[in-house]
Amino acid sequence: MNPTINIAILAHVDAGKTTLTEQLLFHSGEIKTIGNVNKGTTVTDSLEVEKQRGISVASASVGFTYKNIDFNIIDTPGHADFMSEVERSLLAADMAILVVSAYEGVQSQTKIIWEILEKLNLPRFVLINKVDRQDVDIEKLIIELKEKLNTFIVPIQNIDIQGIGEITISPIQSIENIDKENFIEAIAEFDDDVLNNYLSGEDIPINKIDTVYKNAVESARFFPAMFAIAKNSIGIEELLEEIINVFSNSKDLSLEPLSAVVFKLNHHPQLGLLSYLRVFKGSIHKKQEILNRRNGIKEKVNQIKKVFSSKLIDVEEALGGHIVAVSGFSEARVGDFIGDIDLNKEFSYNTIPILQVEVKAVNSEDYTSLAEALYQLSIEDPLLRFNWYKEEKQLLLNVNGWIQIQILETLIKDRFGIEVKFETPNIIYKETPKSTAFGYDEYTMPKPCWAIVKFEVEPLKRSSGVIYNSKVGVNDILLKYQKEIERTIPKALEQGIKGWEVTDLKITLIEGEDHVMHSRPGDFAIATNLAIMDALKNSDTDLLEPIMKFELQAQEDLLGQIVSDIYKMRGEFEQPIFADGNIKISGKLPAATSMEYPITLASRSGGKASIQMQFDSYQIVDVKDGKLRNYKGINPLDRSKFILKARKAIQ
Repeated sequence: MNPTINIAILAHVDAGKTTLTEQLLFHSGEIKTIGNVNKGTTVTDSLEVEKQRGISVASASVGFTYKNIDFNIIDTPGHADFMSEVERSLLAADMAILVVSAYEGVQSQTKIIWEILEKLNLPRFVLINKVDRQDVDIEKLIIELKEKLNTFIVPIQNIDIQGIGEITISPIQSIENIDKENFIEAIAEFDDDVLNNYLSGEDIPINKIDTVYKNAVESARFFPAMFAIAKNSIGIEELLEEIINVFSNSKDLSLEPLSAVVFKLNHHPQLGLLSYLRVFKGSIHKKQEILNRRNGIKEKVNQIKKVFSSKLIDVEEALGGHIVAVSGFSEARVGDFIGDIDLNKEFSYNTIPILQVEVKAVNSEDYTSLAEALYQLSIEDPLLRFNWYKEEKQLLLNVNGWIQIQILETLIKDRFGIEVKFETPNIIYKETPKSTAFGYDEYTMPKPCWAIVKFEVEPLKRSSGVIYNSKVGVNDILLKYQKEIERTIPKALEQGIKGWEVTDLKITLIEGEDHVMHSRPGDFAIATNLAIMDALKNSDTDLLEPIMKFELQAQEDLLGQIVSDIYKMRGEFEQPIFADGNIKISGKLPAATSMEYPITLASRSGGKASIQMQFDSYQIVDVKDGKLRNYKGINPLDRSKFILKARKAIQ
């Protein structure tokens, strides 16, 4: 069996990511002609909306064999609105190639991607593409990469730019081909022997340097930078060779106990729900029953498909290192770890949508079909957080921006045949308890029912999320009922007393009681909703708004106007940096006041000023500056009506 290397290719928009994927396929002999992004002929942009717009909106996996190494390439979206798709894809990767345009340099999206890669501790190469663009300054770019991303991004090639079309990129044949001084100085940080030899001026054996280098790359401490002109096939072969040099020593893990992860879900018209798996160890066969570590459910594999973009090729088995699509896992969700080994891992998103939008069917007869379509899409992308409020006849999605909204509109029409319109998106606020409080409910009538619960609710610092624990023993509330309480907590926190999701709190079950004859799991679900809302009412809640961190660059003469704008938007900023008649300002702005500011700034400066923004955190905001909303559905504070609804006594 050939060694397998799974590579995620990431970049900001228009850095050349999909073009690089095409070149890798071409150089391996997997395709005979190179597709064009602008013409919609690339292998990985297979969706109709991708071909029309010339951008990637979904990850796509393709495979090829090169020099007896099997490669799986995951081409990911480059636009910020689709970062959740990037995060899911990284679950399957052994390493990443971060493509940076030599002309545009480090963008806000580049930094977001790098931060995510750092959290995952994923090995990565930096590919500096488009080095043939006019006015490219490689030395300045390397400094920028080191300052904004990591000081251990070090070129392992030499590049000589004499002018347009006169570019020489050195091949990687030995340590002699690169800037030896900078390379060894960086590598010395990871090995005491190399450091001592370097400081004393002694020669260091090449094989020692090579070993330290590979170990540092594999452990995500050193990040080789290479150069390319992907559209002209320059630098592609060297990139492949260096990846093989570092990562080709993988072992055959197919005989070990099974361990795999679900990194993508997709509904297929014939096969149903497809779970895209990265197999770490062991093997998967048709008709095999496999344990889902999240929910404890075993499900049977129906079919196994090798994936090549939108093409699915039937195979009998999947081995360690392979990426496949499997049918039969109806209960699977993105981030599920499956198999015989508990890896003690849990997938969580760094991307946080801050906009919510209502979706309406143009034809009212499509209302129910649209709800079903949105539910299907939210299974594939959980961050959409589809909510169907039947009393209000509202269908709501969480989104990241206007580009995602436009793509969803086209996707729903192409895939489900439903024409839709999106209302103006609203900022997603949240709420958090103001103080420690208690919530109680005694749900014992009308019989048969019995569930008594008392919770303590405590506020936590920002970005803590929700922590739940129980101090109640199984003699008071049976374990199966306690599990129902824990399952109900997230649902109970979807709307607080101000109408928004409740976060940054600790909930402790401190008292409770079941009944040997009258209690049912559903009773504790009802009582939990009632008691949690009772606790929030007793505590009162603070309103939280999303805050964006920003970097702004503009001409110096705009400073006064920009400072005035920031104050009007309730923002804050650090000391401006002045250089060559320009200013650079960093700070934080509420999302509610700054969503349109990039357009305002560009217009005011004639396109010469720019601002890059990304989500930072949720912070307390005065109610007059935020937005309250009515509880959707029946509020648990209307206790009698809520119970009747839960018991299906009213519709």
